[in-house]
Amino acid sequence: FFLFEACVGLYFPSIGTLRSKYVPDSHRSVIMNLFGIPLNVLVVSVFLSIKRLGVSGALSVSTGALGLASLCMLKLQSMVSKETKAEES
Repeated sequence: FFLFEACVGLYFPSIGTLRSKYVPDSHRSVIMNLFGIPLNVLVVSVFLSIKRLGVSGALSVSTGALGLASLCMLKLQSMVSKETKAEES
């Protein structure tokens, strides 16, 4: 439990820093709301089909979504790394 709380405590300041670095202030609320729509659709669809999916199916959907998010993070990291290297040269 304490490890989870520590991770959550580190997540929110980190994501706030990244948001301020990469998302312009003038568009931040619109962008964050648009990114929230797919998440809400995923949550509602899993809740509506929980009887069909079962607990293991719901956890599989969560695992798949987390894996997809990890792949997107790695792609973004490589794009930023290439951009940084291009600016340095």
